[in-house]
Amino acid sequence: MGYLFSNVTLAVISAVYNYAEISIRRADLGETSIVRSIVQEAYGGVKKQLGGDPAVLQEGLDKISRYIQMGNVYVALIGDAIVGTMRVQLQGQVGTISRVAVREKFRNRRIGTFLVEYGENLLTHMGAKCVQLEVSGTTDTQTKFYEGIGYKQMKRVRHAGEDIILLQKDLFEVPESEDEEDL
Repeated sequence: MGYLFSNVTLAVISAVYNYAEISIRRADLGETSIVRSIVQEAYGGVKKQLGGDPAVLQEGLDKISRYIQMGNVYVALIGDAIVGTMRVQLQGQVGTISRVAVREKFRNRRIGTFLVEYGENLLTHMGAKCVQLEVSGTTDTQTKFYEGIGYKQMKRVRHAGEDIILLQKDLFEVPESEDEEDL
């Protein structure tokens, strides 16, 4: 017995993205300008909403290269093309994921989610209990993205003239009661 697919079904099937094409690795020092251009492209919309440069866009190549040298910057690739980036750090038992950015023509393919999940796995193996990240309070898009993958708003702060939202996600589930552990 054969199966008959409608044109709509075939369109949906062909739109599925092949995650085997995406790889993530530490950034190389020679990729500093590429990392910066991806961040600038991704955060350009925030600049328009703020009416000025957010802190993320004020970072120069020297600062980005220092983070790359420390091993804190990662890039997402499709084939040989760098399409996304993020920064991952650990302070005590609190991990931080920042500067998550994906080139515009590669958005809505779960690359940002893939980057964040990769960062969470790194931090888990490094001993982090939770992950924190900051997003601009001027855009709901970033906040909704992170809430959709399990982050919760902790507080809003004002820093260098910007409204910043601190989000957090616990990496280990805490049992609600000791009785549940015995079940």
